[in-house]
Amino acid sequence: MNNKDYSILILGNFASIYIVQFVKNLKQVNPAAHIFFWGYTQDMDTLGKDYLSCYDEYYLFDVNHKASSSILEKVTASIQLKYHFKKFASGRHFDYISIQYVRPEFFFVLHALKKHSSKLILTPWGSDVYRINKYFKKLAQRIYDAADYVTGPDDRFTRDFTRIFNVPQQKIVHVDLGVAPIDYIISHKNQIDSDEAKHQLEIGSSYVITCGYNASISHRHHEIIEAIVKFRDQLPQDLLLIFPFTYPKNPEYVDTIRREVANYGLKALYFEEFLEIPQLFLLRQATDLFIHIQPTDASSGTLYEYILCEKKILNGSWLKYPDIERNGVKPYFVVEDLNHLGESIVNAIKSEPIKIDSQVLADLEKKQWKVAIKDWDQLLSTHLDH
Repeated sequence: MNNKDYSILILGNFASIYIVQFVKNLKQVNPAAHIFFWGYTQDMDTLGKDYLSCYDEYYLFDVNHKASSSILEKVTASIQLKYHFKKFASGRHFDYISIQYVRPEFFFVLHALKKHSSKLILTPWGSDVYRINKYFKKLAQRIYDAADYVTGPDDRFTRDFTRIFNVPQQKIVHVDLGVAPIDYIISHKNQIDSDEAKHQLEIGSSYVITCGYNASISHRHHEIIEAIVKFRDQLPQDLLLIFPFTYPKNPEYVDTIRREVANYGLKALYFEEFLEIPQLFLLRQATDLFIHIQPTDASSGTLYEYILCEKKILNGSWLKYPDIERNGVKPYFVVEDLNHLGESIVNAIKSEPIKIDSQVLADLEKKQWKVAIKDWDQLLSTHLDH
């Protein structure tokens, strides 16, 4: 690596695992990098010194930036954003400002972002593209228009945001965020098999169906439960449902799922606390069938992890991943629509596993942070204005 001492200011979710891993890996690959953060106050409890020490400085504040806030609250929030950015950035200039997840409200500090940086880099994540409403899309469009670079892998998601926000091809840079568990999976999947993972999780020899990967209602846990109940007599007798509910914190919704599972007499295991990567790996490796049917998804790191573990996956037909299909073979079973979810679960369980193409596995291995971060450092080291 060049170890150039560029400066980069990151805007995003300070506690997001993607930003935590991005910052730690960038600092590791280039100790000379000067890294700053500006953004909303977040839960600091899970953030260790090994992460915080990577920053030259971080500036955290709190404003009401919820989509449901009133017009007056939105106006007040925009004024606060301008105040906090001016307070932090006054007298400073950054080689790069990197927006990780394109929030429409950053439009209100867009002029200042351009003024205090040489290059503005956007990295959309998924729902900031697919779930944006018409009003906020207009604000986001101005941010895309002002950006110098927009990053993303060479895949369907990048093609989608390029089309949706009319991003010129010369702005697109094919660098990607890494998927932290992939490094761990590659080095451990042949050491700990499914039986051993179940043993370590103390779940015996149950047939494990993992329902989605977070506590959002969009993961359609109710629909999964109803489908399983309807076809219960065709499913393995010793059935265990796993619900990964580590985020977002949504206790009322989690309680409704718990009650529904109990009312139907189903066995279930709930993960509600933050999981370190070794525990996350055990969850993946203990799974016999992973159900992935939310309405939209970008490049799902979780999906990649289950594929790397060579697990059975039931994927919604509306969630398309042409970049991990080879010779017309999908590395997952497909449910065409929610009306056929129960039959599709039965079919996936009774079918032989799908053999994963070796090139798909090789491509997913490139998503390790130690590979992806080198591309980022190369981008940041070679695109400076001198």
